[in-house]
Amino acid sequence: MDTTMLIKTNKVLKTKAQKLAKEMGLPLGTLVNNYLKDFVIERQVTFNAPLIPNKETIRAIEQARRDYKAGRNISGPFTAKEFITHLKSL
Repeated sequence: MDTTMLIKTNKVLKTKAQKLAKEMGLPLGTLVNNYLKDFVIERQVTFNAPLIPNKETIRAIEQARRDYKAGRNISGPFTAKEFITHLKSL
């Protein structure tokens, strides 16, 4: 038995979702139903957000890139055993 569900959502989000669903050949309702089925089966909600590094992590990444280009602070490649030995030596 089917029923109708009314939900509030952002207009721009709805429009973009409808457009993408149409490009994929799917009605938006099919996508919503699929999400709801997964929610019921898995009993969990997953939110995906891009990982955004903080300033300290950004500085560390940039320094590692500079070091790599300059050939500094590079170790390996290692076998698993060699890697453990290397870590213990630090």
